[in-house]
Amino acid sequence: MKVLVTAGGTKEYIDGVRYIGNCSSGQTGADLVDYLTDQGHEVLWLGAKCAIRPKQNVTQIEYETFDDLAIAMQKTLSDNHFDAVFQAAAVSDFKVSAVMLDGERFDAGRDVKLPAADEVQLILNKQPKLVSSIKTWSKNSDIVVVAFKLTNSHDESIRKAAIAKLINQEAIDLVAHNDLHEITACTHGFCLYSEFEQSENCLDIRAMADAVIHRLGGNL
Repeated sequence: MKVLVTAGGTKEYIDGVRYIGNCSSGQTGADLVDYLTDQGHEVLWLGAKCAIRPKQNVTQIEYETFDDLAIAMQKTLSDNHFDAVFQAAAVSDFKVSAVMLDGERFDAGRDVKLPAADEVQLILNKQPKLVSSIKTWSKNSDIVVVAFKLTNSHDESIRKAAIAKLINQEAIDLVAHNDLHEITACTHGFCLYSEFEQSENCLDIRAMADAVIHRLGGNL
């Protein structure tokens, strides 16, 4: 089976030295790549520059920003025949489009140098969901898309709403969910959803990968 794994978190630049990001280390993606490779699958890692790297010798492509990741995903998916994609990258929902410094508007971006100011306001624009475009970009029309959803709430209704928003999309086949409150140094399980009311508890990333491969019919 040929698999694409995305990992790590995007950076959205305010200026040349400042950005908004997230706490994703890329560990889940790295562990997933190593395990799938051990099982004999051909894996490509598409990960953030600062993410934890897989230990296995696999093809690696780097990204930094949302735009970098989008371009790399589109090219990689259109150039290669993948059986499955594990979209484990933590993609920013918002892009920094402009910055207000003491009431004056400035463009934002990696190539910008902003002056000093006493009051700073960021203007953020919503970005599209990359996971929803995977099937459109893919050379393989039957590709299986696994989306990851990390929630941060004790409220079960909030968790369920977040899962439903993904699993109800035609572009997504499976959703691997976990919550920050249930992750510890010793436990990092997932609940794998094929439909909103159909799920399988997985002890760790290896068990989740096995469950996905089993649903794909074993070795493809």
